[in-house]
Amino acid sequence: MTTGLPLVVVTLAAVAVGSAGSSVSPTVAIAPPVVRLHEAAKVDVRGLASAAAVDVWLRGASMPSGSPLPWIHLRRMHRVWVGRLGQPALRGVYPVELRLRPGGARLVSDRWLLRVLPPGTLDRPSFEAPEEVASWWVANVAHGTLAAVRPWPLPANDRRDPELHRLFVVAYDPAGTTDAASRLGIWITAVRDGSGGRWRLLEATIQP
Repeated sequence: MTTGLPLVVVTLAAVAVGSAGSSVSPTVAIAPPVVRLHEAAKVDVRGLASAAAVDVWLRGASMPSGSPLPWIHLRRMHRVWVGRLGQPALRGVYPVELRLRPGGARLVSDRWLLRVLPPGTLDRPSFEAPEEVASWWVANVAHGTLAAVRPWPLPANDRRDPELHRLFVVAYDPAGTTDAASRLGIWITAVRDGSGGRWRLLEATIQP
Protein backbone atom coordinates (compact mmCIF):
# COMPACT_ATOMS: atom_id res chain seq x y z
CA MET A 1 0.00 0.00 0.00
CA THR A 2 1.15 3.51 -0.72
CA THR A 3 2.64 5.10 2.40
CA GLY A 4 3.63 8.58 3.47
CA LEU A 5 0.52 10.21 2.05
CA PRO A 6 -1.69 12.47 4.16
CA LEU A 7 -5.16 11.61 5.29
CA VAL A 8 -7.81 13.44 3.33
CA VAL A 9 -10.73 14.63 5.44
CA VAL A 10 -13.64 16.31 3.69
CA THR A 11 -16.54 17.90 5.55
CA LEU A 12 -19.38 19.61 3.72
CA ALA A 13 -23.09 19.33 3.19
CA ALA A 14 -23.74 16.31 1.02
CA VAL A 15 -26.40 16.25 -1.65
CA ALA A 16 -28.99 13.50 -1.33
CA VAL A 17 -29.51 12.09 -4.83
CA GLY A 18 -32.90 10.58 -5.53
CA SER A 19 -34.59 11.99 -2.46
CA ALA A 20 -36.13 15.25 -1.29
CA GLY A 21 -34.72 14.72 2.20
CA SER A 22 -32.73 17.40 4.00
CA SER A 23 -28.98 17.62 3.54
CA VAL A 24 -26.53 16.24 6.10
CA SER A 25 -22.90 17.05 6.80
CA PRO A 26 -20.89 13.87 7.19
CA THR A 27 -17.11 13.89 7.38
CA VAL A 28 -15.49 11.43 4.97
CA ALA A 29 -11.83 10.50 5.51
CA ILE A 30 -9.97 8.44 2.89
CA ALA A 31 -6.52 7.05 3.66
CA PRO A 32 -4.42 7.08 1.65
CA PRO A 33 -6.14 9.51 -0.74
CA VAL A 34 -4.08 8.23 -3.70
CA VAL A 35 -3.42 4.53 -4.32
CA ARG A 36 -1.83 2.51 -7.05
CA LEU A 37 -3.80 -0.02 -9.06
CA HIS A 38 -4.96 -2.98 -6.93
CA GLU A 39 -4.13 -1.22 -3.64
CA ALA A 40 -6.79 -0.64 -1.00
CA ALA A 41 -7.81 2.49 0.88
CA LYS A 42 -9.67 2.86 4.17
CA VAL A 43 -12.69 5.08 4.65
CA ASP A 44 -14.03 6.58 7.89
CA VAL A 45 -17.40 8.35 8.00
CA ARG A 46 -18.36 10.62 10.89
CA GLY A 47 -21.53 12.60 11.46
CA LEU A 48 -23.91 9.70 10.79
CA ALA A 49 -23.84 8.14 14.26
CA SER A 50 -27.65 7.92 14.38
CA ALA A 51 -27.86 5.94 11.12
CA ALA A 52 -28.86 2.29 11.33
CA ALA A 53 -26.44 1.40 8.53
CA VAL A 54 -24.02 3.10 6.12
CA ASP A 55 -22.88 1.67 2.78
CA VAL A 56 -20.17 3.05 0.50
CA TRP A 57 -19.67 2.75 -3.26
CA LEU A 58 -17.22 3.98 -5.90
CA ARG A 59 -19.11 5.43 -8.87
CA GLY A 60 -17.71 4.25 -12.17
CA ALA A 61 -15.52 1.54 -10.64
CA SER A 62 -15.63 -1.94 -12.14
CA MET A 63 -14.25 -5.39 -11.49
CA PRO A 64 -11.93 -7.10 -14.01
CA SER A 65 -15.03 -8.72 -15.55
CA GLY A 66 -16.45 -5.26 -16.30
CA SER A 67 -19.24 -5.62 -13.72
CA PRO A 68 -19.62 -2.69 -11.33
CA LEU A 69 -18.02 -2.93 -7.92
CA PRO A 70 -20.65 -3.70 -5.28
CA TRP A 71 -21.74 -1.50 -2.40
CA ILE A 72 -19.68 -2.18 0.74
CA HIS A 73 -21.24 -2.26 4.20
CA LEU A 74 -19.35 -0.19 6.74
CA ARG A 75 -19.14 -1.25 10.36
CA ARG A 76 -19.74 1.08 13.27
CA MET A 77 -17.00 1.62 15.83
CA HIS A 78 -18.40 3.86 18.54
CA ARG A 79 -19.67 6.88 16.54
CA VAL A 80 -17.60 6.25 13.40
CA TRP A 81 -18.43 4.07 10.39
CA VAL A 82 -15.30 2.37 9.02
CA GLY A 83 -14.35 0.03 6.21
CA ARG A 84 -12.26 -0.45 3.08
CA LEU A 85 -13.14 0.87 -0.33
CA GLY A 86 -13.35 -1.47 -3.29
CA GLN A 87 -10.40 -1.85 -5.65
CA PRO A 88 -11.21 -0.66 -9.20
CA ALA A 89 -9.82 -2.66 -12.11
CA LEU A 90 -8.83 0.54 -13.97
CA ARG A 91 -6.83 3.59 -13.04
CA GLY A 92 -8.79 6.80 -12.61
CA VAL A 93 -10.63 9.11 -10.23
CA TYR A 94 -13.70 7.67 -8.55
CA PRO A 95 -16.38 9.65 -6.68
CA VAL A 96 -17.32 8.12 -3.33
CA GLU A 97 -21.05 7.74 -2.61
CA LEU A 98 -22.85 6.83 0.63
CA ARG A 99 -26.29 5.46 1.35
CA LEU A 100 -28.11 4.77 4.61
CA ARG A 101 -30.25 1.89 3.38
CA PRO A 102 -30.37 -0.35 0.27
CA GLY A 103 -32.19 1.43 -2.51
CA GLY A 104 -32.25 4.68 -0.56
CA ALA A 105 -30.98 8.11 -1.51
CA ARG A 106 -27.26 8.40 -2.15
CA LEU A 107 -25.16 11.04 -0.40
CA VAL A 108 -22.64 12.53 -2.82
CA SER A 109 -20.13 15.36 -2.88
CA ASP A 110 -17.74 16.66 -5.53
CA ARG A 111 -14.97 16.42 -2.93
CA TRP A 112 -15.28 12.75 -1.98
CA LEU A 113 -12.82 11.05 -4.31
CA LEU A 114 -10.60 7.99 -4.46
CA ARG A 115 -7.68 8.49 -6.83
CA VAL A 116 -6.20 5.34 -8.41
CA LEU A 117 -3.19 6.78 -10.21
CA PRO A 118 0.32 5.90 -11.34
CA PRO A 119 3.05 7.51 -9.22
CA GLY A 120 3.70 11.13 -10.18
CA THR A 121 0.38 11.71 -11.96
CA LEU A 122 -0.55 14.73 -9.84
CA ASP A 123 2.90 16.24 -10.45
CA ARG A 124 2.40 16.30 -14.22
CA PRO A 125 1.41 19.51 -16.02
CA SER A 126 -2.33 20.22 -16.01
CA PHE A 127 -4.48 21.76 -18.72
CA GLU A 128 -7.86 23.43 -19.15
CA ALA A 129 -8.88 21.18 -22.07
CA PRO A 130 -8.33 17.41 -22.22
CA GLU A 131 -7.10 17.60 -25.83
CA GLU A 132 -4.10 19.56 -24.59
CA VAL A 133 -2.97 16.48 -22.67
CA ALA A 134 -2.56 14.57 -25.93
CA SER A 135 -0.59 17.43 -27.50
CA TRP A 136 1.67 17.62 -24.45
CA TRP A 137 2.36 13.87 -24.54
CA VAL A 138 3.38 13.94 -28.20
CA ALA A 139 5.72 16.90 -27.75
CA ASN A 140 7.23 16.08 -24.35
CA VAL A 141 7.09 12.31 -23.97
CA ALA A 142 7.26 10.99 -27.53
CA HIS A 143 9.23 14.05 -28.72
CA GLY A 144 7.29 13.93 -31.95
CA THR A 145 5.04 16.18 -34.00
CA LEU A 146 1.28 15.97 -33.63
CA ALA A 147 -0.54 15.06 -36.84
CA ALA A 148 -4.09 14.52 -35.58
CA VAL A 149 -6.08 14.03 -32.40
CA ARG A 150 -9.73 13.15 -32.01
CA PRO A 151 -12.02 11.93 -29.22
CA TRP A 152 -12.52 8.19 -28.86
CA PRO A 153 -15.38 6.59 -26.91
CA LEU A 154 -14.53 4.73 -23.74
CA PRO A 155 -14.80 0.96 -24.28
CA ALA A 156 -18.19 -0.61 -23.61
CA ASN A 157 -16.99 -2.27 -20.39
CA ASP A 158 -15.37 0.95 -19.10
CA ARG A 159 -17.70 2.43 -16.47
CA ARG A 160 -15.52 5.40 -15.50
CA ASP A 161 -17.25 8.78 -15.33
CA PRO A 162 -16.77 10.46 -18.76
CA GLU A 163 -16.83 13.84 -17.02
CA LEU A 164 -13.60 12.83 -15.29
CA HIS A 165 -11.99 10.64 -17.96
CA ARG A 166 -11.51 11.33 -21.68
CA LEU A 167 -9.96 9.08 -24.29
CA PHE A 168 -8.30 10.29 -27.50
CA VAL A 169 -6.72 8.58 -30.48
CA VAL A 170 -3.59 10.39 -31.62
CA ALA A 171 -1.49 10.25 -34.77
CA TYR A 172 2.02 11.68 -34.63
CA ASP A 173 5.30 11.75 -36.50
CA PRO A 174 8.30 10.48 -34.51
CA ALA A 175 11.18 12.86 -33.96
CA GLY A 176 13.21 13.44 -37.10
CA THR A 177 10.60 12.05 -39.50
CA THR A 178 8.15 13.68 -41.87
CA ASP A 179 7.23 10.61 -43.91
CA ALA A 180 3.58 9.67 -43.40
CA ALA A 181 4.59 6.03 -43.73
CA SER A 182 6.45 6.36 -40.42
CA ARG A 183 3.49 7.90 -38.61
CA LEU A 184 2.51 6.28 -35.31
CA GLY A 185 -0.69 6.08 -33.31
CA ILE A 186 -1.44 6.03 -29.60
CA TRP A 187 -4.43 6.26 -27.29
CA ILE A 188 -4.22 8.89 -24.58
CA THR A 189 -6.42 8.90 -21.48
CA ALA A 190 -6.79 12.24 -19.70
CA VAL A 191 -8.11 12.49 -16.15
CA ARG A 192 -9.29 15.43 -14.06
CA ASP A 193 -9.04 15.72 -10.29
CA GLY A 194 -12.74 16.10 -9.59
CA SER A 195 -15.56 18.08 -11.15
CA GLY A 196 -14.23 21.30 -12.65
CA GLY A 197 -10.63 20.22 -12.15
CA ARG A 198 -7.82 20.53 -14.66
CA TRP A 199 -6.79 17.67 -16.93
CA ARG A 200 -3.64 15.56 -16.67
CA LEU A 201 -2.19 12.53 -18.42
CA LEU A 202 -3.43 9.29 -16.89
CA GLU A 203 -1.90 6.83 -19.34
CA ALA A 204 -0.85 6.25 -22.93
CA THR A 205 -1.68 2.84 -24.42
CA ILE A 206 -1.33 1.06 -27.75
CA GLN A 207 -5.02 0.10 -27.72
CA PRO A 208 -8.12 1.74 -26.22
